[in-house]
Amino acid sequence: MKVSESFVESLVQVVLSEELNIVSGFLDEMARFARPETGLEYVFWMGEVGGQHGPRIKVSNNKGKMTPTDSFVVSVSKNPSVLTPRTCKLPTSTVEYILDWIRLNYETLMEMWEVFEGRKEESISLLIGRLKQI
Repeated sequence: MKVSESFVESLVQVVLSEELNIVSGFLDEMARFARPETGLEYVFWMGEVGGQHGPRIKVSNNKGKMTPTDSFVVSVSKNPSVLTPRTCKLPTSTVEYILDWIRLNYETLMEMWEVFEGRKEESISLLIGRLKQI
């Protein structure tokens, strides 16, 4: 059976469109912060938590890469703290920089959390652009 070239092109467009929708949905559910956004060597991420917790950020224990299985959790508040101290492998001085970054960006991070929780309509990428580096 011979398949026409136009059919294959149409099929490719449908598949690519579906993939783009999946990626876009994923980006709307999670924000990743690295050196360009934070000024720090560790990767953080924030996303939808479904109301079971307050706003929080996961921080990778590994420099420059996102490792969800080797991370710890930090609260997003005016006085942030490490919520999972047993899984934090970073030196205290590094953790203090992370907490300082959260304090510096508290308002923007809270807006992101409201977007993730469905309480606010705004672009995550625009909010990421407002973050300040340490």
